[in-house]
Amino acid sequence: MQIPRIVRRINRAFTNPAISLFAGFVPPFAIVHHTGRSSGQRYRTPVIAFETPKGYVTPMPDGTDTDWCLNVLDAGHCALEVGGRRVEVRNPRIVDAAEAAPMLPALLRSARGLANLPGYLLVDRKGRGVRRR
Repeated sequence: MQIPRIVRRINRAFTNPAISLFAGFVPPFAIVHHTGRSSGQRYRTPVIAFETPKGYVTPMPDGTDTDWCLNVLDAGHCALEVGGRRVEVRNPRIVDAAEAAPMLPALLRSARGLANLPGYLLVDRKGRGVRRR
């Protein structure tokens, strides 16, 4: 289920600025650094991002047609600020719940609402590929 547009506007005006104060440091929150498709202006948007073996997966409760998501898809890359570090990512693509589920934390895999989200943004880390743990 997609969040109504009025809630998106409220989030953009009030919630996002508040969350941005800590999002880049407190997992699973992250900040997406992206550039506007038309304006060329740089933006910072707080999101929730879960690390995967190759990159990150981000649930899209606001829908896959948000400006930040369209900017990232159009550019083909962006940066994520997560856990106090900046990570360059590439190959953004929208996937459904079935494809995203194995990459989500175990507690979220069984959450009913996650199956009803409009999609998930999946990105790969630039550079060396798979991160060693």
